[in-house]
Formats: sequence, structure tokens, C-alpha cells
Amino acid sequence: MNRTDADGSCPGRVRDREATRQRILASARELFTQEGYAQVSSRRIAAEAGVNVALINRYFGAKRGLLAEVVAEDASFPGVFEGDRDTLPRRVAEHVVHRTLGEGTPLQRALMHSIGDPDLRSVFEERLQSAIIGPLSDYIGGADARTRATLVAGLLIGIGNVRRMGGADSLIEHDPQALTRRLTGIIERCLDEGAAGGGAAERLDE
Repeated sequence: MNRTDADGSCPGRVRDREATRQRILASARELFTQEGYAQVSSRRIAAEAGVNVALINRYFGAKRGLLAEVVAEDASFPGVFEGDRDTLPRRVAEHVVHRTLGEGTPLQRALMHSIGDPDLRSVFEERLQSAIIGPLSDYIGGADARTRATLVAGLLIGIGNVRRMGGADSLIEHDPQALTRRLTGIIERCLDEGAAGGGAAERLDE
């Protein structure tokens, strides 16, 4: 018999629910990677996980909720927005060179086949705000932080899109260290607090 804690929860049942939840996530991740997002139904994921399809709605709201969690686990920025602010531009540049211009994870490559799906677009839009622009603007602070963070996000997304459309061969073939140095300078300029508000007055002084 499962013991009930003082707050009314049952540790055994909580563990069972979490195990079931993780099993559903693992099945979704595997199927999305193998077949893409649009081609996989909630019923198929439930069958693969050995659960009732109603549990997907209970734990994740719908298949889109599953997608959001799977993407959040896969498309992370480990260590990029942490540590010394002076080395942030180089960390972002290294992420672009080694991750964005790399082959990407198997899941990322598979999801590109479903890029036109409304769920996928909305999840990516949310990730742009919650995983890049929001955390980066909080990290750098100061005047026009969100504007400066959005410039960096635009660089990341833009290079990623060029890579996916097959137009980044010259970048991929370029010396990684030289490319990192060049990108570091560009990102430094994007993040420069003084440059964000220069505008016409700054140009007149030049």
C-alpha cells in the first residue's frame, strides 16, 4: 500500500507518474527523430510508450506540448549565457561555428521536414523568446538590452536558416578559428550598449 505524505501526495504514485511521463517523452523523441513531427500521431506515441492516449493530454496538453518539451531538451544553449560577460561574444560565436553550422542533432534534422507545420513554427517562436532573447537580455542588462539580444538572436537564426537552405558551404569550409574571431567581432558590435542608441547623431560624428 502506498504511503500518503502530509501534503496528501503519494510518493509511489508520483514516481509512477514521472516514469510514465518520461516514457512518453522518450517515445515522442524517438518517433519525431525517425519520422518527423507531422507524420506521427498522439495515438502512435501512446502505443509506443505502452500507455493510453489520454495520458498525453493529461501530462502534456496535446502532441504540441510533447513537441515543446522535446525541443526544449534538444535545442539548449548550455553554458552560453553563463559566466564572464566579457567572453560572451566568443561563446556565442563558438556556438554558431560548432553547433549552428554543424550537422545539428538527429532530431533537429528530422524536424526540418515538418518546418511548415503550425505547431512546429509556434514552438520555435516560443523558444526564440524563452531560450534566447529573454535569457540573453536578462544576462546582459543595461540600455536597450532586449534590442541588443534580438540582434544576436537574428544572427543565430539567420545563419541557421542559411545553413538549412544549403547556402552556408563557404562558412562551413572556412577555418573555424578564423570564423569564430570574425563572428566574435560582429556579436560584440551587436551587444555594444553604446552602439544601440547611436543612430543619426552617431553617423554625423563619423
